[in-house]
Formats: sequence, C-alpha cells, structure tokens
Amino acid sequence: MPFYKSKREKPLTPDEALVKLEHFCAYRERCPKEVRAKLAELGLRGQDAEQIFEVLREDGFFNEERFAMAFAGGKFRMNHWGRVRIRLELRMRDINPEIIQQALASIDEQEYVNVLKQLLEKKRRHYEGDDHAREKTAASLIRGGFEPELVFQYL
Repeated sequence: MPFYKSKREKPLTPDEALVKLEHFCAYRERCPKEVRAKLAELGLRGQDAEQIFEVLREDGFFNEERFAMAFAGGKFRMNHWGRVRIRLELRMRDINPEIIQQALASIDEQEYVNVLKQLLEKKRRHYEGDDHAREKTAASLIRGGFEPELVFQYL
C-alpha cells in the first residue's frame, strides 16, 4: 500500500488525456518518445493511446524535425554543447538519423568555432599553472561534445 493516495481514483478518459497531452506538447517542443512516455504515465495503453498519439501528430502538436532543430540550437547556444553530444542526445530520443544531420547542419559553423575558442580560452585560464593544463582543457571540451580533431586544431 503506498504512503500517499493518488489524486485520481479513476483513470482518465481519452478526451481528458487528449487535453492534458495538448497542454504538455504546447508547453515546449516534444519528441515522439516523450509523448509516448507521457501517454504511458497517464495510464493509457493500446488503441486509445495510439489514437491520441496520431491525433496529436496530425494536429502538429509535436514534430520530430521541429524538435530536433530546437533541441540542437538550444543546447548549442545555451549550454555550449558540441555536435557529438547533441547527436548522442538526439539518438537517445529515437530521432531519425537524417533529421539529426539536418539539425546539426543548422548550427552555424563560424559560431560553432567561436564558441569552441571561447571555451578553450576559459578552460585555459581555469587550469593556468597546472602541469597538465593542455590535457585537462582538451578532455573537458571533448566531454562537452566537441570533436577531438577540432579541439586539438584550435588548442
């Protein structure tokens, strides 16, 4: 027996679930995997879940390509992730490989290099005086998802 009582005693009707999922999708871009997970979380399975999923897709509440573009751009600009990390994260969300390539191609090359240089300089200052500063700087940026050959080119 759980320590708390759930808010809802009875399961959601398909119409109630559709409204909840419309709000869920409207809040921010969602990928199909997130929508399916939310359907399962709400206790919907089988035919009802599939119908709701298709209605949301047809009405444009979520779109794999739109999600990938927003995700790649946002993670690069706000979190300074490199292409390698963005690619891995999109793969974990079951995004089509062609769409992943499009999303990564949408990142401006000059802006990408500028961010890499800024991060290199920041890390260089951070590890100043350390005997292994070069290695630590490179490792940090590679962990951040930047391509090793590009990191060493500018290091």
